[in-house]
Amino acid sequence: MRYVKLLLVVALVGSIGWVIAEPGFEPGLAVVASISALISESLIEKRNTRRAQQYQSVSKSSVGVQAGRDITIKHIGSNKHVE
Repeated sequence: MRYVKLLLVVALVGSIGWVIAEPGFEPGLAVVASISALISESLIEKRNTRRAQQYQSVSKSSVGVQAGRDITIKHIGSNKHVE
């Protein structure tokens, strides 16, 4: 994600330089697009950071299963070997 953010900052600096060198509609649009892409990337990064955290507390004589995606649980607590 750092590389993406670095590229977006470079694009923003380049588009600001373009506006200074040649004022107009297209350079202004490039600045707006660069700013919105940088803001979007920051929001997505924050959302992904929040999703990655998992917490679990399990009481005695319980089984805790924690997964990042959908799972199917079969034969929890049985003494059989299940393949």
